[in-house]
Amino acid sequence: MKFEIHPAKNGIVLTVNHGIEGEAPEEIVYQEVEGNEVQAFADFLHFINDNYGPSTSRYSPQRIYITIDPGDKWEGDSGVPHAEG
Repeated sequence: MKFEIHPAKNGIVLTVNHGIEGEAPEEIVYQEVEGNEVQAFADFLHFINDNYGPSTSRYSPQRIYITIDPGDKWEGDSGVPHAEG
């Protein structure tokens, strides 16, 4: 299986070639939601993992997690960098 990701004007085009002779590649357009590009990209990664990633469960020895965390130098509402608390 081969994945190709191409940017589009308002999102991403994912082309999936399953490697089956005579079968056309599958194209999926993922449209970004306005306002939060980090969340939109995380949603895209969740889509890939859910549809094409390995099947795992809570009992699997390894799992894939996609998380969004603040930057280690980001100063939140308190003005204190994230790494300091």
